Amino acid sequence: MRGDKKGLPSRSGLPACLAAGAAIAAAVCALNVSRDYGWIRSVCDGLFVASVMLLGAGGIRAVGNRGAFDVAGYGLRTVLELVLPLLRRTDKGHSGETGEHSAEDIHQYRARREAQRRSPAGLLLAGGVYFILSLAALVVYEVF
Repeated sequence: MRGDKKGLPSRSGLPACLAAGAAIAAAVCALNVSRDYGWIRSVCDGLFVASVMLLGAGGIRAVGNRGAFDVAGYGLRTVLELVLPLLRRTDKGHSGETGEHSAEDIHQYRARREAQRRSPAGLLLAGGVYFILSLAALVVYEVF
């Protein structure tokens, strides 16, 4: 189908993930340069830390997309709804001050979460790019 993009991995988050990785790498690099590690070693460390963080976040998102955290999320949501009644969901959204509420069961929760899931492709691709760059920086550091 034309409008159905659910089957294809979305790469729209790739530029944002690359920018986040660049910010992480720059921060780590700046911290290491001030410790007198040397410029190329600092770049290698920064790229590696960025790759590990992006790959880790992508892995967690991929596991979460399979429903691994749904039961814990449903339990936490139920407890929060008991403590804070304004968070209760209805068919029309949040109950707010109207006082009407219908309990969302686990099946409705999983269906709602399934519609909200995002692809981990951007995080994993950006993490892979930074990992390859860190390996190249390591080779440069070891050779020169």
